[in-house]
Amino acid sequence: MIRAVIVNDVDEHRETPGAIDYCATSDGESTGFGFICPCGCGRQGYLPIRRAGEVEIGPSWDWDGNQEAPTLTPSVLQVGGCQWHGYLTNGEWRPC
Repeated sequence: MIRAVIVNDVDEHRETPGAIDYCATSDGESTGFGFICPCGCGRQGYLPIRRAGEVEIGPSWDWDGNQEAPTLTPSVLQVGGCQWHGYLTNGEWRPC
């Protein structure tokens, strides 16, 4: 397991495996999480949050609302590169 380090901008933390930043609109509406792959490859990704009542185009994740130790479902698959696959649960990245 790797602890998800909460940062303000994952662009500045490419050397921090598992770093995540909470993304929101200017009025505070949650949009998703940026992240650095927990395997250590440095690849950056984005996990859009599924919003109730909206039709999502493409993959999206359910979020438990916890900004300090988030849980997202379903699992995360890093497409391309390393192909890391696992879960973000209670603020920890757990491989499958």
